[in-house]
Amino acid sequence: MANGSSISEFKKNAIKAITHDDTIFYAFDAKECENGGDLVNTHIFTYNKIPNTITEVATYMTIMVHNKARDRNGMFITPTLEIWIYCHDKHMKMDYKITKDNRCDYLSRLLEDMFNGSFEYGGIGQLKTILNEEGAFNKDFLYRHLMFTTVDINNSMCERW
Repeated sequence: MANGSSISEFKKNAIKAITHDDTIFYAFDAKECENGGDLVNTHIFTYNKIPNTITEVATYMTIMVHNKARDRNGMFITPTLEIWIYCHDKHMKMDYKITKDNRCDYLSRLLEDMFNGSFEYGGIGQLKTILNEEGAFNKDFLYRHLMFTTVDINNSMCERW
């Protein structure tokens, strides 16, 4: 059922998957963090703002979930998982033994591999990538913006009876 609790559950499931993936954890190169769980509220945020990080050389990620009506009768909605990856320009280069991609591209590839085509993170449908774009956030930070969408039921069928 799509409601406020489903938004929280979708975010929680996505963050759990990201923070439990060792490849993603090492791609962050967050030397002050001992494990993926340490990334939450230091490098991974559940809103699209990075507190007090204007000049720090690091990589950050923000995760949001949105619901939109899908059909006229309102039975189905379209939950969307939105992820922003922000990398300081001095933190973009990866170890060539790992990948020749820059850090934003590498993390976005790992996230697409994780979420695109999956049924397990939110909604009743399969997650599909609908956006993966790059750009410059400001003079120091570059970004990758990803969006994945699925289908969910807008109202609980059990609550009607």
